[in-house]
Amino acid sequence: MFRSLILSACAIGVVAGLAMTAFQSFGVTPIILAAEQYEVSEPAEPESAHPHEAAGHTHEHGQAGGHHHHGGDEWAPADGFERTFYSAVSNICAGIGFAALLLVVMNQLRERGRMTPNASRGLLLGALGFVAVFMAPSLGLPPEVPGARAAALESRQLWWVATVLLTVAGLGILFLAGGWQRILGVPLLLVTHFFVPTHEGPMFSHPDPDAVTALNELHHQFIWATGLSNLAFWLLIGVLCAVTLNYLSRTGRIHHEQVPA
Repeated sequence: MFRSLILSACAIGVVAGLAMTAFQSFGVTPIILAAEQYEVSEPAEPESAHPHEAAGHTHEHGQAGGHHHHGGDEWAPADGFERTFYSAVSNICAGIGFAALLLVVMNQLRERGRMTPNASRGLLLGALGFVAVFMAPSLGLPPEVPGARAAALESRQLWWVATVLLTVAGLGILFLAGGWQRILGVPLLLVTHFFVPTHEGPMFSHPDPDAVTALNELHHQFIWATGLSNLAFWLLIGVLCAVTLNYLSRTGRIHHEQVPA
């Protein structure tokens, strides 16, 4: 059973990762490239004045769709095929990991009689994964285009991890607990949003007001583009996991016995 689930997760991750790369190529990457044009024209400033410089170009919401790193002498893939290739590798790795987690969760729910794997249930769990890994963190730390200023990388990473874990726990309680116990999940969904790491001052420090206006517009477009691409990514993973698990169950490649809840 374990081998079947792992191989299935790898296959699903490849499909979802390549699909995500296609979504990015048409919707996300053009926005990043457009924002980089303004970033290059910014005046150089002492590195010590901006300890969050590299972090300001990082979007930490699950997939490579918003990951973007630039800073000083740091290596970065060349535009074109090389950049697309590394994005695809990152997306595939993320897809395999998320698919493995969803398959395990779905299989546990199936064995306990809490869920029959099908496309609609896959869409639901995929949507919940999107909420936990992308939407909830984005409410506090929206995706950032190149040139945006943000709080220190370490504090944002810690906040992101805490938000994802607590959101998963909160959603699990809301959907799986019974009676009044479900309300215990609500505080878990909200608590980290009272302690969001913030950056003081304007998001963009470009000296040209027209450039700042353009960057703000690109920033809004980037939020929508990354959100829609990540939603499609998670829904695809959810459906593929449910359909695959249903197939494995019907063909006897995973156990059918139910575990008492």
